[in-house]
Amino acid sequence: MYDELRIDRAKRFSKIWWKARADAGKSQEFVALNLGVSRKTIQNWEKGLSAPNLLQASDWFQLLGLNPTKYFMEFLYPQIFEEKNLPHDEEKLCETLLKLIRNISTKEKKELIYLMSGIHGGSWIALLQLLAAYCQTSLQARATVARMILENYEIEEKMGKLTNKSEVLPDIELLKLAISQCKEAAQKGQKGYTLMFCEDSKGNKNKNKK
Repeated sequence: MYDELRIDRAKRFSKIWWKARADAGKSQEFVALNLGVSRKTIQNWEKGLSAPNLLQASDWFQLLGLNPTKYFMEFLYPQIFEEKNLPHDEEKLCETLLKLIRNISTKEKKELIYLMSGIHGGSWIALLQLLAAYCQTSLQARATVARMILENYEIEEKMGKLTNKSEVLPDIELLKLAISQCKEAAQKGQKGYTLMFCEDSKGNKNKNKK
């Protein structure tokens, strides 16, 4: 029984790699050459016989110009995210939302509560529509809007005009990295971008400045 479950997971995990590659319209040879591995290795990953490590997985999506979240969600919740459209059934929507919330970090939960609470003076419904509209625009347009928001934030921070400093503040380094990756993906004509971020990246940046 355990072996059957393991085989099923391996099969679903392998789908991440071949489906993403197919969506990007790239060949196994292209991926193998740019990742510095053999075509046989790529074939093994896509068959579920072996799997890439974390860095290789990140490089895979950066190379293809895709956001990995969609593909990993299909692996974790195939009954929900393998469908072309989000569920419409109220019970299934609640189930999906609860599963997602359980798996986000404590910091992300706090940020979500802050956005929904109205403490900031805005309407959650309006913010949601704003975000939905933002996600419908091109990567170029998103990078432009995000840069404008970042610049406004930095100006008002220096002027002491931030309105909710006692509440949740954005991770500016993460935002800058996201804007940079989004801009680079837009310039390459890609469909999305991969965001890999850790505390070490801050330390490395600080070392480089010295």
